[in-house]
Amino acid sequence: MPEASNEEDMARAARMEKLTPREERWVRYQPWLKSLGYDLRRRYQPGWGPSWLKSGLEPKKSEDAIRPDPYGTVLDATRRRDNLKVVMKLVPTRKKEIPVWQYLSSPTLRSDPRNHTVPLLALHPLPDTDEEALAIMPLLIYFDLFPFETPGEVLLCLFTLTEGLVFLHEHNVAHLDLCSANTMMDPGHSLFPRGFHPARPSVYTPSPKSLKLEGPPPMTSRTLSPVQYYIIDFGESIRYKSVADRRLISGSVGHCLDIPDFANGKFYDPFKLDVRAFGDMIKKEILEIYHGLDPLTPWIEAIRADQPDKRPTAVEALEMLKSIIGEQKSDYLGSHLQAKGALFRTSSKTYRRHRLKTVLLERPPIYPPILGLDLESPKPLTFISRTMSRLSLLFA
Repeated sequence: MPEASNEEDMARAARMEKLTPREERWVRYQPWLKSLGYDLRRRYQPGWGPSWLKSGLEPKKSEDAIRPDPYGTVLDATRRRDNLKVVMKLVPTRKKEIPVWQYLSSPTLRSDPRNHTVPLLALHPLPDTDEEALAIMPLLIYFDLFPFETPGEVLLCLFTLTEGLVFLHEHNVAHLDLCSANTMMDPGHSLFPRGFHPARPSVYTPSPKSLKLEGPPPMTSRTLSPVQYYIIDFGESIRYKSVADRRLISGSVGHCLDIPDFANGKFYDPFKLDVRAFGDMIKKEILEIYHGLDPLTPWIEAIRADQPDKRPTAVEALEMLKSIIGEQKSDYLGSHLQAKGALFRTSSKTYRRHRLKTVLLERPPIYPPILGLDLESPKPLTFISRTMSRLSLLFA
């Protein structure tokens, strides 16, 4: 068995030494992208050679061994003028994705704080084809890639995403592919104090020029370092001109194909479909992962109703969720959320350390607060309590 494993490692290393045809395309674009102000990683520089052949590091420990997504349509980059990490996506021009995305990223809609769709930062025609265009967006990671620590963090996440769904529907956009792959978060600059690798967030490099990968990256919590949640990918989306123009549609769409609406080839309401797909995602990615989220069960059952006319609208779902959140006590919202699987669990020690920091900051368990929702505020610390908390933090 060890010999077979060694052979597999050698075969994997040999594959890493060569660029795939999709990667070679990005290398060809490198001079053009540089002229636009975007820098690619060392792997995609012309004349690149595997660093591990000289450094002595294992390929799996080498930064330039990391490949992009298997489809080759997405690659990370750095915007030179402000050092912003971005993602470049090759988008087919024949689809409706670009017009919908441009509409959602218009200045008027971007100014609405309920707009939780990923911003389209720029759109560039490609130098060699009209069949695709290059879309630029912020670097994001999957919303559930790292564990939630408290029920308050989960509820804020779900409120934000539901609010984003309300915004889409209010502007007559049905997403039609709501799933975990299209639900992302921007961790900001402090959730991962030492950063993370843009193509593999489970590792990081000690410095920008380092060739060596280390991991996992040091992490705080969403309560200490608030994140932003985004809905992405409008490749399946439909935008209607008005409520009066909305129509039923037919045919299966999106990642989840076992939704009751698709049964028997009947026509269905795309907005009701969004609500069901959203509920399915939350059930799978949140409720089935963590203990202690029982207050959400009636809400999930409502938005996952098999009969579309029994489901609430996105607006009604948001009001239901808002009511549920408002009924929760501060102690519950800030309690340690226990994962059902050992591999996806925040240790008690880590939770206590983060909890003590939130107490010292006198930060509420849902932070930033949800506008229009008055929750129980933490009691101000006395001098003795603050001193004891600081001492406890030293030994946490």
